[in-house]
Amino acid sequence: MHAAGEPGGEPTNVRRLQPLRILLCGRDRRFMRVTSFLLSRRGYEIAQAGTADIVEAVERHRSDIVVFEPSESKVAAAHTISALQTSKTSPALLLVTGGDGTRWNGLATVDKWTPIDDLVLEIEKAALRRIPPSVAALLADRESGSL
Repeated sequence: MHAAGEPGGEPTNVRRLQPLRILLCGRDRRFMRVTSFLLSRRGYEIAQAGTADIVEAVERHRSDIVVFEPSESKVAAAHTISALQTSKTSPALLLVTGGDGTRWNGLATVDKWTPIDDLVLEIEKAALRRIPPSVAALLADRESGSL
C-alpha cells in the first residue's frame, strides 16, 4: 500500500484518512486541465480557480495546498501570496514558474511542465511543511496578545 500521491518506493501501510485538497490556480487552462486530471488520478481532491478569486476559493474549498501560477506582475502576485499566507485555512503554497528558472526566495517553486512524479513529490513536501489551521490560529492569537 502507498500513501495517496506517493511516487512508489517501499510499500507502506500508512494512509491518509482524507485525500489532500489541492487548489490549482492560474490562467493557462490547458495546464490546469492536464494537471487536475493527473493529480486526481493520484488520489488528490482537486479544485480550480482563477487568480482573481484565489483567496475566496481557498476558504470555500478548505484547501490544504495551493498550486499557484502567478500570471500577473510580481507585485500583484506578492499581494496574493501574502493574503494566502494569512488566510484562516493557512494552506501550503507551491508556485509554478514558466520554466525560465525564476525562483521566489523562501517559497517552494516548480517548473510548469515538470513531470507529474516530480510535481507530486513537491506537493507531498509542501504538505509536510504546512502549519495546521489550529496551530496557525494559536500563533496569531499569541502574536496579537490575546493569550
